[in-house]
Parts: sequence; C-alpha cells; structure tokens
Amino acid sequence: MENMDIKTEKYALIEYITQIEDLSIIEKLKEFVKANDHDFWNDLSEDQKREAKEGMNDLDSGLKFDYEDVLSKHR
Repeated sequence: MENMDIKTEKYALIEYITQIEDLSIIEKLKEFVKANDHDFWNDLSEDQKREAKEGMNDLDSGLKFDYEDVLSKHR
C-alpha cells in the first residue's frame, strides 16, 4: 500500500513540474536534486576506496571466501 502512495506522489510531482513556466523554479529544483543526490563513495577515505577496489578486483578474479568460514575465524 505504501508503495502505491509513493507512486501517486511521484506522478503528482511530475505533473506539477511539467506545468512550471518559471525557469528560476526549475533551476532551484535542479539545484535541490543535485544537492541531495549523495554518493557514499565520496565520503570514503582513500584507504577505504583502495580496499574496496581491491575487493572488487578479487571478486572479478574469482577469489571468494565463504561467509561462514570468515565468521568462524573471528569468533
């Protein structure tokens, strides 16, 4: 039910935006969207980014570890 409410709100917002004639309002909306479009990657330290990239490369190379095996070593 909540999902349907979100869809309804999105469509209402789209309809409202399509009726805006004032370019300054459109620009403000674009600024708002851009300011709230946050990518967590930008908050990571260089070490965290490097480790994440190494992990992705390991996965791409087929190097994987069983989740339970990793946990059992740290219990």
